[in-house]
Amino acid sequence: MVVPVLTTAVRRHRSLRWVVTATVTVAASASVMTPVAAADPSICPQVGAFCGFYSPSHRIDCEVDTGGRTGPDSVYCKTLEPARSASMDDLGTVTTCSGPQCVGDAAEGTPTLAYGQSVSLGPFQCASARTGVTCTAAHGRGFVISTAGITTVG
Repeated sequence: MVVPVLTTAVRRHRSLRWVVTATVTVAASASVMTPVAAADPSICPQVGAFCGFYSPSHRIDCEVDTGGRTGPDSVYCKTLEPARSASMDDLGTVTTCSGPQCVGDAAEGTPTLAYGQSVSLGPFQCASARTGVTCTAAHGRGFVISTAGITTVG
C-alpha cells in the first residue's frame, strides 16, 4: 500500500531566500498504516505564493515556495533548539545544516498548522504531527524534522 505523507516549508533568514518543502510517498505494509493528515488549504492557497507555518509547539517552522518568487521551488524547515535546518528541492533532494548559521526568524504573522493537518503547494506536501513535520516532493522523497533530529524519507 502506498500512503502519501505531507511536508512543510520555512523561510531561510540567513540567505534571505524562501525555501520550499516537497511531498513524499511512503510504502507501508498492510499491517502498518501511516496516518494521512487532513489538508488545510487556508495556509497554502495557490502555487506561486509563499506558504509558511509553525508547528503547534512553535518549535518547528517551515516555508514552501513555488513559482520562482525567490529562486527554484523549494521547502525549508528549521528548529531553533537545537539549531538545525533541512531544505529540499522539487526532486526531493534534501540538504541539512546544523548550528546557528543555519536558522533564522520565521516571517511575521506565520500561521500555525495544527497536528494532523497538512499543506500542499505545487509538488510539495508537508504534514504536522506531534512527532515532527514531514515534507515530501512529488517523487516521494523528503524529510522528517523534529527537535530529536532530521531524517530523510523515500
